[in-house]
Amino acid sequence: MSVLTLPATIYQTKHKFNDYSTDDMKCGDLTEKQLRGDLGLDDVSEVVDPWTGKEVSIFNSFRDTRQKSRAEMAELLFNEFLRVSMPAYYLGQHQIFNNLVKHLYHGNGKSYSSPFLDRAYESLILNDKSSSSSPLSIIQSILDKFANDSKNGLSDDAKNALTVGISKSRLPRFNRWADSFNGLGMSIHDIYATNIQLTQLDITDSGYVAKVTFTGQDHFGLDKTDITSMKFHYIRAFRIWFVLQRWEKLAYKPFFTNMKAVLEISGRRNR
Repeated sequence: MSVLTLPATIYQTKHKFNDYSTDDMKCGDLTEKQLRGDLGLDDVSEVVDPWTGKEVSIFNSFRDTRQKSRAEMAELLFNEFLRVSMPAYYLGQHQIFNNLVKHLYHGNGKSYSSPFLDRAYESLILNDKSSSSSPLSIIQSILDKFANDSKNGLSDDAKNALTVGISKSRLPRFNRWADSFNGLGMSIHDIYATNIQLTQLDITDSGYVAKVTFTGQDHFGLDKTDITSMKFHYIRAFRIWFVLQRWEKLAYKPFFTNMKAVLEISGRRNR
């Protein structure tokens, strides 16, 4: 029986990495008529009306009636986007969400990664206490069994067991209750694609030490389902975000958010 060569992918979601075909990765594809008529986005901002380019104010005498340039209007919308999103990040990872919004503004669609995001991803995986559905605990239980039976490495049967076990697990997602207020739910929420690799395995007489690498990727962008959902349609932050991204006259490019966590697992050999 052949021995598994490392590093080896032990799990990959059906969703692939760098998938530009999804609706949430589109930008500048909708007209004003489509946004207002089909999607009900007449009321977008409390600061500037994107459809007229005029400043919005309840105190008309203080309103700047000059039509804003596209650049001025975008700056006002991005500032408002951050301000009205504050309830979603006031308890924690505000720097992650702020940096993602700034990257939407200036990044021109370039992929995004950061040590802050990697640490949040690692913490998410490590803090999953559900032993029956956590991918990390499932990997450990399978390694406990197979590493105890061999000193030479893992077989293809072991790899298959890992893949099947992980496929039944609850993959890391920022959809916990706390993520609604710490910035991670709005920044990432569901992780679109996940890859898990066994990168190192050292088996000795006393036990084993393994390194497992989780790689996740999400899309910082909105699709039509997001903005037509009752859950998000009436939240101003999402209306501003959708118009910034999807309106043909603004067309700020969505991007991939990449995250990685390298974790160590160890176990003792049964005597």
